Amino acid sequence: MNINIDPDLLQKIKSSARKSGKSLVEYITDSFQDHLYNFPSEDLEMKLNNFEQRLRLIEENIGSVKKINKQFVDFTPHEAANYSRFIKAIFEREFKSKKYNSSKDAWQDFMTHFTRFDEWNEILTLRLKEIIFIDHADSLTCNEINSLRNSKKCPSPLRTGLINWINNSEKECCCNNNYFPSEKSIGENGTDLISNPIL
Repeated sequence: MNINIDPDLLQKIKSSARKSGKSLVEYITDSFQDHLYNFPSEDLEMKLNNFEQRLRLIEENIGSVKKINKQFVDFTPHEAANYSRFIKAIFEREFKSKKYNSSKDAWQDFMTHFTRFDEWNEILTLRLKEIIFIDHADSLTCNEINSLRNSKKCPSPLRTGLINWINNSEKECCCNNNYFPSEKSIGENGTDLISNPIL
C-alpha cells in the first residue's frame, strides 16, 4: 500500500516512534488502533451533542437571569425607606405569631435566611438589626438594597429572605413567588401591605 505523507509530518512521526521505542510500523499501527478503538465516531458525536445541549442550557440560564435582572429598577430613597419599614413590620408580626422565646431567638432565625446569599455582608446584617430593633433608625440606603441585585443566587435576596423566614423554607430564589408583594410594590406601599391576608 502506497501512502503519500507530507515529509515534515513523516519526520515528526519517525521522531515520535523513536521516542516511544517502537519501529515506525509498530508506532503507526498502534496509533491507528488507539484511534479506532478508543475514539469511536459515535462516542465523539454523542459527546459533541452533550456539549451542545449543556451549552444551550447555560445560554438559556444566562438569558433568564438577564431577564430577571432587567425586571428590577433601582430603588429611590422613598422606596428604600418603605422597604425598611416593611421589613421591621414583618419581623414584629412574625415574632408574635411564631411565638419565639426572645427577640434574640427570632433574630438568629431571621438572619439565617439572609446570610446565605453571596452578596450579603456583615454591614447589611448590622443595618437590618438597627432597622428592626432601634426606633427611628436610618433606613436601608438605595445603594445597600441595589447592591444586593448582583447576587448570583437571586436578584432579590431581601424579598426571598423574608419569604423563606415567613414560610420556614430555604429556597434559593423566590422571584417567581406571585403571592408575596413584589419589591416594587413593597417600595411603593411599605407597611400598608402588612394587612394583606396573603402575608
